[in-house]
Amino acid sequence: MADDSIVAVLPYALSVAARLAIADEFSDSAKNVKDLARVFNVAPGALERLLRTLASCGFFTEDSEGRFSLTQLGHLLRSDSPVSMRATLSNVDSYRAWLGAADTISTGQPAFDSEFGAGFFAHKDHDSAVGATFDERMRERANRLYAGLAALPAWDGVRCVLDIGGGKGTILEAILTAHPHIRGILFDRPNVVERAELSGELVPLRDRCETAAGDFFGALPTGADAHLMCSILHDWEDDEAIEILRRSREALQADGRLLICEMILPESNEPHPAWWSDLGMMVVLGGRERTLGQYRSLLRLAGLQISNATPLANSFFNVIEAHRILG
Repeated sequence: MADDSIVAVLPYALSVAARLAIADEFSDSAKNVKDLARVFNVAPGALERLLRTLASCGFFTEDSEGRFSLTQLGHLLRSDSPVSMRATLSNVDSYRAWLGAADTISTGQPAFDSEFGAGFFAHKDHDSAVGATFDERMRERANRLYAGLAALPAWDGVRCVLDIGGGKGTILEAILTAHPHIRGILFDRPNVVERAELSGELVPLRDRCETAAGDFFGALPTGADAHLMCSILHDWEDDEAIEILRRSREALQADGRLLICEMILPESNEPHPAWWSDLGMMVVLGGRERTLGQYRSLLRLAGLQISNATPLANSFFNVIEAHRILG
């Protein structure tokens, strides 16, 4: 039986280690606590207690001389790891929102709005530093969870892909690199697109990629025969999700395809990360995760139908492929 302090303290201990970027200081050699404390300008004794606690959970090891090394699990805390969770664990906004989660259960409204006095995306657009931090979280998430997306056979025959809500272009860059015949359009909010044009992954591919700024509740760029939405629809309740899908249908070429990358809720209550994400969407954004049947219903109401659903390799995500309902 786990002591209750483990459940209460571990997320915050990981958050502190992530925000200090402690794991980035480790290479192949073990590190002395006093040396680390000087690097980070922190109290040696306090740092030692943090590292020992995280060592007990498998993120670090300690040798007989009191030096610490990073474990394979600990690489989740490194910013340069392909499976990094550092930006996600550093996110204090979500922690604040969860403090008001009881109100969400009472009212059905996202706690984030009341905690910050603004909706999730309005908050990101109001503060450029907060927005840039969110960009990094999305880049990290894309590398960790969507790595197999570019290898799907669904890209065969595609001429141009519109990445809707594609952030700074991490996923689109992987697709264009893997498929040199495809052109791309990155679409997101104006502030995000501005940052993508300055420092995004797409800069080396600008001869095959353009950017477009706007709101996906309004008109989308036309000319693409494939649309991509990664973790977009789960941010929204059904009415908003249907509107986004309708806008996609309007802009999509008649014979085009829409690829939706999302976690899918099981039909039964079997363990799955999507249940936890569903609560997170409810508290932070007012959105939800969905079953495949629920996605089928949303798409039908938007004039689209599912033709295929493929589990993404090494991920809990699925790629739902949809086409226009003709007639």
